[in-house]
Amino acid sequence: MLKPWLRGQVYWFRKGVPDELRPILNKSEEKFSLRTRDPNEAKLRFLKASAEIEERWARLRQGAVSLTHKESVAIAGQIYREMIAERENDPEGQVGQYLYDGFALGKGGVKVVPITKNQALVDKTLTKMRERREQYNQKRIDDFLLREGYRLQPDSLLRLRKHVDEAIFHARNKLDKMATGLDYGPDPEAAKYPEYVSPIKRDAKGEDTTTPLLSAAIDAWVAEKSRQTGKRGRAAWTKGSAKANELAARRFLELVGDRPLSSYRKKDAKAYKDALLVLPRTDFIKKQFVGKSFSQIVAASRDAIRTSREHNTRLAFTCIDERNINKNIGFVQAFWNWSLRNYDDVPPSLFDGMKVRGQTDALDQKDPFTAGELQSILDAPLFTGCKSPEAWLTPGKHVPFDQGIYWVPLIGLFTGARSGEIIQLDVDDLTEERGILHFNITNERKGQSLKSKASARKIPVHSMLVRLGIKEFVETQRKKGSRMFPDFPRASDGYYSTAYAPRFGRFLERIGVKTEKNSFHSFRHTFEDEALDSNVGLNVVNSLQGHSNPGMAGRYGSGKVRLRTLHEEYSKLGFDELDFSRVLVARGR
Repeated sequence: MLKPWLRGQVYWFRKGVPDELRPILNKSEEKFSLRTRDPNEAKLRFLKASAEIEERWARLRQGAVSLTHKESVAIAGQIYREMIAERENDPEGQVGQYLYDGFALGKGGVKVVPITKNQALVDKTLTKMRERREQYNQKRIDDFLLREGYRLQPDSLLRLRKHVDEAIFHARNKLDKMATGLDYGPDPEAAKYPEYVSPIKRDAKGEDTTTPLLSAAIDAWVAEKSRQTGKRGRAAWTKGSAKANELAARRFLELVGDRPLSSYRKKDAKAYKDALLVLPRTDFIKKQFVGKSFSQIVAASRDAIRTSREHNTRLAFTCIDERNINKNIGFVQAFWNWSLRNYDDVPPSLFDGMKVRGQTDALDQKDPFTAGELQSILDAPLFTGCKSPEAWLTPGKHVPFDQGIYWVPLIGLFTGARSGEIIQLDVDDLTEERGILHFNITNERKGQSLKSKASARKIPVHSMLVRLGIKEFVETQRKKGSRMFPDFPRASDGYYSTAYAPRFGRFLERIGVKTEKNSFHSFRHTFEDEALDSNVGLNVVNSLQGHSNPGMAGRYGSGKVRLRTLHEEYSKLGFDELDFSRVLVARGR
């Protein structure tokens, strides 16, 4: 475990930079003084510094991003303020570079008046000043971006350079006024820049930051489990067990990034599980991936699996078996359970249900839809206007709101129900109870079936479905028979979903959002993420999804959450990232 390093009488921070980030940071190690001789204070400072560095590294791993104009100006303003703060106690020596900045930027009528006829000397001097200016300004930008964890797209970097050049010119002007005119009064120039919000603070906005960072919690967990206890001085872990537990937890940290514990969701646990499903056996890793990070190994393994599938060739390695997948999930689950006992506001049951059962194919695990993919679905001709009921992928003026092809995906989005559960609905399965309109997922009617006993449930109807006319649609279907979606027959295997799945897959392909890891089932993961992100309680999410609640909560009583409570919690779901305006206009709503 990393810990403060005593150098002489002062403690220092040392931590190796991951291989993939060394070309970006131009160093192999982070090393600096913690400025304390107190070992306890050094530990606290070390943990804080480690968390900040891990946060920065996680952002750098995300790749190049683009800045808005306002964000670019805000960064330039922050550099302006930092430059003033650094030099305000001793502001002299800025006038020469300030004048050259004005000349380079065409500011204030500044022009060069040679004091010598030696043009070569003049040119050489101007070249040195230009190079000094460019190096200084670029270093300011580079240091700031690396400190804040930014990697920028070329166009954003070019725009930022322009804004920073202006900011540094004005900063030199202000410093010169301080030096020559004793002007330490209010700074109207600084007020022109928008407030800069650090990406770390922005990511944490709206979150409860009373919980520690994941890295700090792992450090505390390892320290507690490894310490000597009892009369015989035994630790909770053996040496081998400590190594395996800590390795699993730190792999999870590397994969999902360092954030407050309160911010993690089921999708983070699933990302770890998906990574384990493609992880090569240890003997192969030791031969082929020496020195590589967990993320690098997983990425290379996924590429190899994909290539093997495409070319029908044999893989050069074997992935770890289900026992080892479950063992690694169990290690991180043990850490999470420890966190639940030691900290407030930690999301419960993050890893419940994650262990694999039966033969599982890594590429069959499905992801949630992204916000962009969902918007593409909503903007498709099926929902905004198609040519005809048969040509529902071709743009036109017809909206097939009287057919299942229109309603089944929308119900999937707003309920997280499986496609088979939706397609088998009876018209009487849309009903009201004490004024709450809801879908009744059941196997009580002919042709209906459920995956498990817990799958029987009631799901409130989202207000958007009501606006789009779900009640009118069901009343129309009632006149035709008992089934809500009679246009979807059962397949030969007895399941409605078997015939519908490839049809929906073709729809995703035609609108350009199909991937190896999305399908109709992705609505289910999307719904769960939306619910958890909206602070819906896990027991409510389980009831809405048809999962049994774990532990004592699932052993006593009915195991179901009352409809009134479901409705109150369900009303938190806003799907705020999605724009339904075109869908509503197409329906005349």
